[in-house]
Amino acid sequence: MRRLALKVGAAAASIALLATGFAPAATAQSSGSSGNDVGRALTSSLGASDSHAPEGGAKVVVFGDSHTSGTTMPWRTDERNCIKGTGSWPEQLQTNLGLPRGELIDVSCSGASINSDGFHFSDEVRHAEARGAIGERTEHIFVQLGKNDHWGNGMNLLDSVQTCLFDLGVGCGDRAVAAGRMQNPDTVTPENYAERVKPVVDYLKYYAPNAEITLVGYQEYTPRGGSQVCVRLGGTPLVKNDAPALVDFMNRLDMAIAGAADILDVSHVDLRSATEGHSSCSTDPWVIGVLDARTDMLGGPWHPSGKGDAVTAGILRDRVNA
Repeated sequence: MRRLALKVGAAAASIALLATGFAPAATAQSSGSSGNDVGRALTSSLGASDSHAPEGGAKVVVFGDSHTSGTTMPWRTDERNCIKGTGSWPEQLQTNLGLPRGELIDVSCSGASINSDGFHFSDEVRHAEARGAIGERTEHIFVQLGKNDHWGNGMNLLDSVQTCLFDLGVGCGDRAVAAGRMQNPDTVTPENYAERVKPVVDYLKYYAPNAEITLVGYQEYTPRGGSQVCVRLGGTPLVKNDAPALVDFMNRLDMAIAGAADILDVSHVDLRSATEGHSSCSTDPWVIGVLDARTDMLGGPWHPSGKGDAVTAGILRDRVNA
């Protein structure tokens, strides 16, 4: 019976966490010629080098994945077929700042990555250019990316969740990494993260010379310690106890984003500390579960709830107004 219960719990948790990548996000493909050619953003959207920063630009520009674009229903899709959830933190940030339309441009897309799957960071920059978002008037650029990237062995977090949570023998630890059943947390370093984003960050520094660029971390989805991950199905916590590599990945990604900000001499926002104690199975979650009445009932599991997005929007509002 215990083995059966573990199987049911692991299966249910896996189904719930499939939304971590949140596609049709994952079906959107980069328009570039190479999945790893992040440097292609060093030319303008017309494909030729520019000699000066364009005039204009939005005050605030946002790049990111589904944790940025939002997953709470009702959804809408933009001109790229990217899902935009109701009450995402960019949407709440625009309201909090009282900015008119066009002064905050959010080009985040569910399933986006730095340079692995879906739309790349550089593709989002191209799209922002096409909308006239980047220029001398741009004051703040926020970037929240990394969860959909491949780390170490061609797998991303969604791939890892789909495989290791079903595996009761190998689990979600070092043996799963060695067996190629999940991404390798050891490769998630500040240096690796910085190397991936540097060409595009350098591009943004050049074409938005007056903007403060901020790498935004992710909020707390799992506690920092232990080896346990959890998601709530209704009122029931579904726990995977042998998942140290998943916990390690979350920790290392958080540290990599912070460390990369130092390497690249840009700003950083530590959302994980700001949302500590509010993970999926806490008493007061700011993370969406599966049909969990304590948060938004319909949305991507292991994604920010409306409350989580409100906290992020408040932190970034204070940064913009500082």
